[in-house]
Amino acid sequence: MRTVITLVAGPVLLLVGVLLMMTDLWTLSHLVFLLGTVLMLPVASRLDVLLRDASPPWVRVPALVLTVVGALALAGQFVIDFTVVRLAAGDRAAAGKMFDVLQESPVFALVFYQAGPALLFIGLALAAVGLVNRSWRWAGGLLVAGALVMGAARITGLRPGEVLGLALIVAALVLAGRADGARAGAVRA
Repeated sequence: MRTVITLVAGPVLLLVGVLLMMTDLWTLSHLVFLLGTVLMLPVASRLDVLLRDASPPWVRVPALVLTVVGALALAGQFVIDFTVVRLAAGDRAAAGKMFDVLQESPVFALVFYQAGPALLFIGLALAAVGLVNRSWRWAGGLLVAGALVMGAARITGLRPGEVLGLALIVAALVLAGRADGARAGAVRA
């Protein structure tokens, strides 16, 4: 049960954050999303442990590194968003201009708003390869599907796609956590 909670806490909060972003609750949605992003770090660590026996290091290690780097980039995005809103003192027009200036920097935009956060989902997709290798095909398939849907939704800006992608990721990680729990129980018996 502990494995399931570790694996799904981050993605569930990301899902709640996306749902809240579809409302006027900007600050709350960003706080929840930031917490979910930070909780993706234990997800990456736990997936690494689950994949140790099933995946070669050239799959497992990049999956861990990409997931962690992507989570940190996404967390950075939310910290930047909070900073800009605070500097703008609640003036939406001023905040919009500040965001425009930030987005004009190709490196800044790439690292914190485009490719950087995408690494989180690329890392999860790579981890899915290891889940399939463990004979957890459903978990691996759902994780790949969720990561791909999430990537497409972030590129197109379609929030419902993000909801679907994150729901698939949550389902995949629940299956992986349960399979690991069943395996651990069988080993103890």
